Amino acid sequence: MSAVVQGWTIVTQTRQQVAPNHMQGVFLATCGERWMVGRQYDGKKGTTGFSKDGEWWHARYFDGDTGTDNMLAALDAYPDAAMKAAVWDRMFHQDATESVCRFLAGGEEDGRPKLSAGWKQTEVLSGVPVTSSTIPMPFHEAKYELLWFIIWSTRLSAKVHLTKGVTMSRHEAVTLVRQATGPIRFEMGYNTYWLAQEEDSTNAL
Repeated sequence: MSAVVQGWTIVTQTRQQVAPNHMQGVFLATCGERWMVGRQYDGKKGTTGFSKDGEWWHARYFDGDTGTDNMLAALDAYPDAAMKAAVWDRMFHQDATESVCRFLAGGEEDGRPKLSAGWKQTEVLSGVPVTSSTIPMPFHEAKYELLWFIIWSTRLSAKVHLTKGVTMSRHEAVTLVRQATGPIRFEMGYNTYWLAQEEDSTNAL
């Protein structure tokens, strides 16, 4: 279960020794539709980076129109905070995104079907359409994979801003996946996405 500080659920955090017996750290947290990038207090090895009351050093808050926009903005700001705290590495952004997708997908649910997750270019003017899909897997894992496609793999290539009002927005897509209880299929930007049962997965392509 994720830790909660001052009402904020910590989705991911990094705390490392940056000098002999000296620790620095950052964390990414959410509260409802709001997201935050926080800087922990500097401290000695063994400290958590939070005060006894759960306070942190300072933070940037993201509370715009949609939770998805806030989440994406926080994800983009998180590596910069890590660089300033000297805890960044080249996989930092990708690892943080993975943590966010797993948080949004939720935990395992009994009685849910195994599904495959996938996406493809909806329209291709020439050549072979780009597509990617998984094998059937536990429900929450399939949701994670689909969220990964939406938030990481196709964040730029889907060109959602060019189809505003025509297809789902990214926020609507993320919300649909989070609330899904079975197979789904939808268009977002220039791509089609799905969660499909095994017998339907070949038809999804």
